[in-house]
Amino acid sequence: MQHTTSLNSLRLNTLTPLRGRLALSALASAAVLALAACGGGGSGSSTASSSGQATTAATYSGAVSGLGSIVVNGVRFSTSSARATDAETEGAYARAFALGTTVSVTGDVDDNSATATASSITVHGGVRGAVTATTASTLTVAGQTIQVDANTVFEGLNSASLSLAGLKAAVDAANLTVTAADTVYAEVYVVGDATSGFLATRVEQKAAIAEGYAVVGKTVTGSLNATSFGLLLRNGVTVTVDYSTATVRPNGVTLAEGTAVRVVSTTNPSTLSSGDTLTASKVVVKRDRAITGRAKVRGAVAAISGTTLTVNDVTVDVSQARFDDGLTLAGLTVGTVLKVEGTFTNGVLVAREVEADNREYDAANGGGVKLYGVVSSATVGTPSTFSIQGVTLTLPATGVTLPTNGTYVEVVARLVNGVLTVVRIGSEDNRAQRSFELYGTTPCATGSSDLMTSFPLTLRNGTTTTVDGRTATIELENSVSMTSGLANAQCFVEVKGAVTSTNTVTATRIEVKARTVTPAN
Repeated sequence: MQHTTSLNSLRLNTLTPLRGRLALSALASAAVLALAACGGGGSGSSTASSSGQATTAATYSGAVSGLGSIVVNGVRFSTSSARATDAETEGAYARAFALGTTVSVTGDVDDNSATATASSITVHGGVRGAVTATTASTLTVAGQTIQVDANTVFEGLNSASLSLAGLKAAVDAANLTVTAADTVYAEVYVVGDATSGFLATRVEQKAAIAEGYAVVGKTVTGSLNATSFGLLLRNGVTVTVDYSTATVRPNGVTLAEGTAVRVVSTTNPSTLSSGDTLTASKVVVKRDRAITGRAKVRGAVAAISGTTLTVNDVTVDVSQARFDDGLTLAGLTVGTVLKVEGTFTNGVLVAREVEADNREYDAANGGGVKLYGVVSSATVGTPSTFSIQGVTLTLPATGVTLPTNGTYVEVVARLVNGVLTVVRIGSEDNRAQRSFELYGTTPCATGSSDLMTSFPLTLRNGTTTTVDGRTATIELENSVSMTSGLANAQCFVEVKGAVTSTNTVTATRIEVKARTVTPAN
């Protein structure tokens, strides 16, 4: 389809402040504009899914274990139209979601199909700072000791592959020098809390930490006043946090004693001893306590008292719960990571089901990392590899055939010695053209018209997928300006669509999350 009307004269940037999102139909006249409202969360009400099944509004808090949509606590959430927020800044989260990132997702959940439509997503940062030590099962980051396991995802600089062994080699080399340039930095996304320990879900190497160091702990009971509080860190150190000039998030929240918080500071916390002062630039109150209605929470058991557990700073009543996967209340110990599903009543999560954490990652029983999308960079070798959703996957020696570039696949994989290895490839519901979402960047110097044609979309790991945007609805988020004539402009977008017979992603919806201008080479 040819577009005969230029969008450049519409000055879209003057319209986006009306509601923050602007919808354009590429099929309609270029002058037809439609506003699209932001999604909102629910509190337990039921609606109907596209399959006709009843859905329930719920919030799932845990780590991302699948992409192409996102999978959290075993449920696949469609992210198109969802409002994504960075908990540290309370601004829009304008990055591609990554495996192991910790999030809270609110949306309508269809239990029968384990699918959902997200209305809001909050991304929770982790422990951030210099990596000073590693062992076979732990990292020390910003003075915090963090456990790693077989499901911890590692990513190096510029989305390069990384393993615990590779990180250890870099840290050991840095420890032999005295120059700051050799320091290894990382942000580690975690579940758990200060009393039971941290388990890393994602370790993301960083070139620097301009955002500041970050530690996670609990406010010490009896220590909170208008300007400071005691903070119990994972390494057993209790410091005094001076938050007199800090920004406290979420906006309007009231700090409370015993609450899990994330403290951001320009001071390196690994240099502090008990009783020292840590001057905070930000204090982010962890949000699990603020969840209402139906929920599923993943985290470590911090305390057990009769039929009451503390998980991720949440009080959980398991007196009416069903225990799965061989779990029993008597067999639980402090530090056990599990998933709890139930409904919040007066601030207490009344559990209906308690399941083992490894269920979601047990590929033999239907779990494992799940990826939905289009194949690129398929390479025959020893071993053979391919990419999907900006993630590189490795084929096992036997049993799985290398898929063809441009085809839609649904992949189940697991980490084997730090390598994401395919377990099986197929279409779980036997639908040949299942809709999925993917994130990436594309040139957009002339504005929205660049998205209303066939264009290359560069994914997180640098691989490229072709997108046909001619029949898509285009939305501008976060007051993005699409003024024409910006040389080297790049748009970060979310594309919702399906793969056609021509091995192209035919988009039904394109959401522009951000537009930046990169310096010319």
